[in-house]
Amino acid sequence: MENLQERLEGIQSPQKINFKSEGERRIAYFLDDNMIRYQYEPGVLVNTAYDKPRIWYPDFHLPEFASYIEYFGLVGKQNYDDGIKTKLSTYNRMGMDVIPVYPWTFGENWQKYIMNELDKTTQRRYNSLHSNKFWSQQKPAAYSHTGKRSCYGPGPGKRY
Repeated sequence: MENLQERLEGIQSPQKINFKSEGERRIAYFLDDNMIRYQYEPGVLVNTAYDKPRIWYPDFHLPEFASYIEYFGLVGKQNYDDGIKTKLSTYNRMGMDVIPVYPWTFGENWQKYIMNELDKTTQRRYNSLHSNKFWSQQKPAAYSHTGKRSCYGPGPGKRY
């Protein structure tokens, strides 16, 4: 009978990453299939509730979306569940966009769930950017008769 480590070594993505669970492998395959770049378990500096900096390793970082995916595969155990609450509240307090995935998520259309969460994050960031004072005061781009965009701001040689 093979031990746990040997079984986990068989759970690999096309990128030859060894995952800690089947759920993580499924997420990685989905990301690969949809050409969504990710980093597996990157170190992230967080400030815990006790203001002690720690390095945590969220399962997936999606740099193009500035988001993370955490797979909580051992949900249902008291200590683990307490850790989930701590992680999610810390991520939220730090302004990190984290998509939580649980074992039961795979019973639903989990791919659509992840894509919808990424869409919400992208839309929220876009709306936040455009509510910024700079963007809200900008006029639509003006084009000259040549079809080239004219410039705003001071002329050449002038500093902002």
